[in-house]
Amino acid sequence: MKAGIAFSDHSDAARAGREAASRAVALSGPPRLAIVFTTDAYPPQAVLEAVRRETGDSKLVGFCCGGILADDAWHPQGVGICTLGGDLRVRTTLQRGLDRDPYETGCRTADALLANGVANGTVIVLPDGFEANLSELLRGLYTRCGADFQYVGGGAGDNLKFFKTHQFTEQGCASRAVAAAVIQGLNLVTRIGHGWAPMGEPLVMTRTQGKIVHEIDGMPAFAAYQQHLGPISREEFRTRGMLHPLGFPDVFGRYTIRDPLAVEDGDSIRFVNEVPSQAVGNIMDGHIDQLIETAGKTVREAVSAVPDAAFLLLFDCISRATLMGDRFREELRAIRKAAGPRLPILGALTFGEIGAAGDVPQLHNKTTVAVAGGPLPA
Repeated sequence: MKAGIAFSDHSDAARAGREAASRAVALSGPPRLAIVFTTDAYPPQAVLEAVRRETGDSKLVGFCCGGILADDAWHPQGVGICTLGGDLRVRTTLQRGLDRDPYETGCRTADALLANGVANGTVIVLPDGFEANLSELLRGLYTRCGADFQYVGGGAGDNLKFFKTHQFTEQGCASRAVAAAVIQGLNLVTRIGHGWAPMGEPLVMTRTQGKIVHEIDGMPAFAAYQQHLGPISREEFRTRGMLHPLGFPDVFGRYTIRDPLAVEDGDSIRFVNEVPSQAVGNIMDGHIDQLIETAGKTVREAVSAVPDAAFLLLFDCISRATLMGDRFREELRAIRKAAGPRLPILGALTFGEIGAAGDVPQLHNKTTVAVAGGPLPA
């Protein structure tokens, strides 16, 4: 197999798509799959049409994201493409209706991917990150596909405008949808890391509703946070909350992170993604140095597990970039050092990251998901 990764930030959408796609195809040869990341600065249909003219009859899966990681930098505008050529088997699907029934949408997504008897492989999942209950989407997907697949991806978004985002395949472009692909014929290894650590005693999410946590340990959610962080205001919480997300441990002690956004009426707290009622978790603490170190470690573990690694994909939370500010450059340097000087890298800043803990796909926040790819072992 051969991989091509390229990026363009030309101001014209069609030219950016054409430049990135043509450069990637020159490296990979005729692709079987094109993975496309773009940003809200461009009309997505214009990007899609330009890319398809360069990639021919290749399958395609992509989305609009909060920024693109390419050329060892973070770009708020651009088109990044990874083309994969060789003896690969690929199916794609674009399923609408995510806002109406995420579980059923997950089931339909799986059925479309499995239609030709595909029995294993890697599923790339790119849902609209603004929709509720993405965990239900993953549950529906896993119910049909099961443990013979691995799952990677992230939530589509924009540059923190929270207005509208897009998902697409070669079949077209949509919102409130999920774009997905299943790939066979590659050696793909996924690793997940975040760098957050629990503080204080475990807490019970006494009353929740989707993305809203109303009560923690039987008291208003904001009051519970104040017990741990001190007497902070609602305005201060927008900043302090970024440093103290919730974390929910699995049986192995690995924490899945949920990122708070803002205090709402009744001292409830809105999170980026849903929080299950009666779940037991901790308020987490993090230091920038530890977040940076963990990103490098996550990449190193993924790349070292793939002999002859040919490319690296990253799904990195936009909240990490926002929190780190100028120091996000240090995370990108740590990623490059861990990957080695020559490995092509393409990443997206996402609104929720998708990776499996064991075999089961989970939705994460404030997390780095690293996917290293190369040829199957001989």
